[in-house]
Amino acid sequence: MNKRIAILWVTIIFMFVIAGCNSNKSSVSREWSTSNPTAEDVLSDNSNANIFMFSDIIYNTGIPWVDELELHKDQYVTEIIEQSGDGKEFKNGTANQLSIGTKIYSVKERSDIYIAETEDGDLRFYGLVEG
Repeated sequence: MNKRIAILWVTIIFMFVIAGCNSNKSSVSREWSTSNPTAEDVLSDNSNANIFMFSDIIYNTGIPWVDELELHKDQYVTEIIEQSGDGKEFKNGTANQLSIGTKIYSVKERSDIYIAETEDGDLRFYGLVEG
């Protein structure tokens, strides 16, 4: 009888271990399947977001901690060539609020922030990258 109870306990513990391993694999799989936000994602969350796309990454302005950084404009990298309010139509060089012809510059201090030179002054844009 003691042998049967021991086998039952081992079986129950084994089932819990297997169930725990399976749930961990699921969360790891989801973690690796995340991708960078698209223009459609950003605009569906905030229709007033000011964004542009460069090197297949969406850049967003109006981020308080980015605006507080001490940054210096560096080199010209691109300019806005198309304007669209439809996130599905975004491609590199598309913006939803920046005017066509707006010049975009890198900054000396960081590679994930760009500065757009506008008539109303410079705007800082932060790259929305997962991971």
